[in-house]
Amino acid sequence: MRSTPPRLRSCFARCLVAAGALALLPAALQAHRVSSVSLISYLNTKEKTYVLDAAMEVVPSEEQALNDQISPEDAAREFAREYLVVMFDRQDQEPAMTIETVDSSDEETPEELRRRQVLTKLTGKIPDGAKEFLLYLDPRCPMAVVMVVIKDEQPSRRMQVILAGEYSRPVSVVPIVEGDPFAGEKGGAAKSDAAGETPAPAPAVATAQEPENGSAAPPQGLGKVAFLAGWRSFLLGSWLPWLVTVGIFLLTLGRRTVVTQIAVLLVAQSLVVVLAAWKLIPVPAWAPTVLVLVIAVICGEALFHRHVRAWRLPLVAAGGLLAGFDLAGSLPFATLFGNKDAGTGEVILYLLGTESALVLVALVSAAMLLPLSRFEWYRRSVVQPVAIVLIGFAVFSGVEKYL
Repeated sequence: MRSTPPRLRSCFARCLVAAGALALLPAALQAHRVSSVSLISYLNTKEKTYVLDAAMEVVPSEEQALNDQISPEDAAREFAREYLVVMFDRQDQEPAMTIETVDSSDEETPEELRRRQVLTKLTGKIPDGAKEFLLYLDPRCPMAVVMVVIKDEQPSRRMQVILAGEYSRPVSVVPIVEGDPFAGEKGGAAKSDAAGETPAPAPAVATAQEPENGSAAPPQGLGKVAFLAGWRSFLLGSWLPWLVTVGIFLLTLGRRTVVTQIAVLLVAQSLVVVLAAWKLIPVPAWAPTVLVLVIAVICGEALFHRHVRAWRLPLVAAGGLLAGFDLAGSLPFATLFGNKDAGTGEVILYLLGTESALVLVALVSAAMLLPLSRFEWYRRSVVQPVAIVLIGFAVFSGVEKYL
């Protein structure tokens, strides 16, 4: 019998150490973080300069020690450097940065509810010969950014909603002596601008806003933001929700039992997300810790028996509830629902995003495991190693939330 490779033994040792450390850590906390961004880009084609004014709302942690480690200015500086890419002719620029902190709450707001807004200014020279200005939003960015462009003291007639991984509409920086400075822009925007649309208002926070008339449907274009926020919360916000989904397939691949478990998981997870979005229930800080334990039990069952027992559905339901809390504690969720009352349309679109991501993970898991389940060595060579890896990965993901 071959001995266990040293690297594998070391990996399992680190997982065991992480599991012990998890029990000793306090509730999951975050330091200052950016919760919303609005942006105005000033382009001066005559003096060949640009200024990007970004208003970032920074949410503090409940733990003052963490707030002391990462200041609001540091959080804003990191956001600007990591996610906002200023480009001319698709060439990255390195603008100078200045930061100023202001209190965005009025005088009557209680101290514990006050919010601080960080004004981040990016400045630089437009390169000689440059023709187009672009703003690129890094794919890792947890939110959309709303931008208005003011070129040669005239605002554009359309506000832009830039999603993660996307470019803004190109803006010509070639000087125009007379006429509308936006008349020479490429694409459909130039035609619509020339038609005399109403100038766009100053940008609001970078979250989907509820219509003023109280209707359930979100504004056109921002509905996509809510859907993508749900998608990112499930797939990118944390590994734990999709680890619950994959773990379901390890015990059995029977159609009826799998569909029933996925349905229970969807209902439980969606229920918590809806209640949290409408602020009917708080999001407990201990939810990720308990979710790690539930994942360990769900995956660990596959190591000891082959059939679904009576406690399986309540266990999956508990995993769904905790996964819902984990989604409600994610940054995309906080960006979308944290500073305002959630509209029904936004909640539905967010749910569609999380549920479609869950179904995608379920389909991929089934497509990978079903063909292998026909072989005799399936449990020994596939189920058991995967269960151990998922348990270790869940522990690591839980620990990572505290680091």
